[in-house]
Amino acid sequence: MPPRSWLARLLAAVALVATVMGLALGVSAWRARGLVDSGASLVLDGEYLPAARELTRAVVAAPRDARAHYYLGLAYAGLGQRAAALSHARDAVRLAPRDPQYEAGLATVLLDAGRVGDAIGHLRRAAELEPRSPDIRLLLADTLRRAGDVEGMEEQYRIAMHLARGSALGAVAHEQLKAAQGRP
Repeated sequence: MPPRSWLARLLAAVALVATVMGLALGVSAWRARGLVDSGASLVLDGEYLPAARELTRAVVAAPRDARAHYYLGLAYAGLGQRAAALSHARDAVRLAPRDPQYEAGLATVLLDAGRVGDAIGHLRRAAELEPRSPDIRLLLADTLRRAGDVEGMEEQYRIAMHLARGSALGAVAHEQLKAAQGRP
């Protein structure tokens, strides 16, 4: 067999193997995305055990998918499994450090575990990443209130009120600020 013919066959075989592997990885990613979507929907419906099953399969199929870890953490939190919830919430933040939703989710799990100081740090980070989010500001204000930081709490309620001016969320921030200050 002439050298060029052998080389052409070798390159064709390598290309075929690469194509098959690429298709397999694509199918795996597509399957994982479907599992995450299904699991997220179950979490939102409060079906934590089936959600945890779906999302565990998603994490196995795509271990670097921050969204899968995030929703699996929420499912575990719903099941009262704090250590597992915290582990997956941390993984979500580690895999997508620029995502304020994952920072806020980790803060929520930390709050459930009574770790207010740690939660504040993650909420501050979420507020840095998404400074125009009244939701994050309101959650940060509530957490600062819980920690006894009156000045920080008032500042965050005011920011939330400004960002959500004219909406129900702005009204909630206003009422929370009035209640925190002991005003009717």
